[in-house]
Amino acid sequence: MTALRLLPELEVSLRAIPGIREASVVTGPDARPTEVHVLASPGKAAKQVVRDVQSVAMAQFDLDIDHRIVSVVQIADDNSDVPGGATSTPSDAEPAEQSLPRPALTSITVRNSEGESEISVVLAIAGSVFSGRASGPSSQVHRARIVATATLAALTDLLGIPAQIETSQVLEMGTREVAVTTVNVTIPRLGDQILCGSALVRGDAEDAVARSVLAAVNRRLAG
Repeated sequence: MTALRLLPELEVSLRAIPGIREASVVTGPDARPTEVHVLASPGKAAKQVVRDVQSVAMAQFDLDIDHRIVSVVQIADDNSDVPGGATSTPSDAEPAEQSLPRPALTSITVRNSEGESEISVVLAIAGSVFSGRASGPSSQVHRARIVATATLAALTDLLGIPAQIETSQVLEMGTREVAVTTVNVTIPRLGDQILCGSALVRGDAEDAVARSVLAAVNRRLAG
């Protein structure tokens, strides 16, 4: 299904919020937001960024946005004085409605320094928060794998079995970009198995890569 973006005025207003660099709002046919992707600078907690998004949407457009559809990626500039590693918690996290565990992406923080990137990923599930970190060369060719590795690190306790990223890339598919990740997991008595997940790039590549890892392992998490 084609992603709709029927609220350009809301995107413009979100970009005007201090600390927010870019914003993308995906809507349904009724022009109600279904996904909100935000690229922000560190220095403000991801939870506060989400609240700012909710406040602007309500005050200017009378839109009540559920915090669970807002994804925040925080990227620090080179030589930034902002400490690496965001301390993020899901805004007013609620117990998961479904019986099957489905981790939700809360925030991604990217800190670049001297040619190296350190990426932190925070996930939430049933009121609990899980985080993972990974680092490597800051070039774009390595970025997807670092994000994927950090996301998988956040899932370590939930998976309970050895796992590692095999490949992770952002590919051009016609007029769209898609993040595709393969994960190698070692299952007792079955040995190594490859899981694959994908996600459309709708706001930023880092967010899509993290979602592609979740797509790959969600079935395994569900047992």
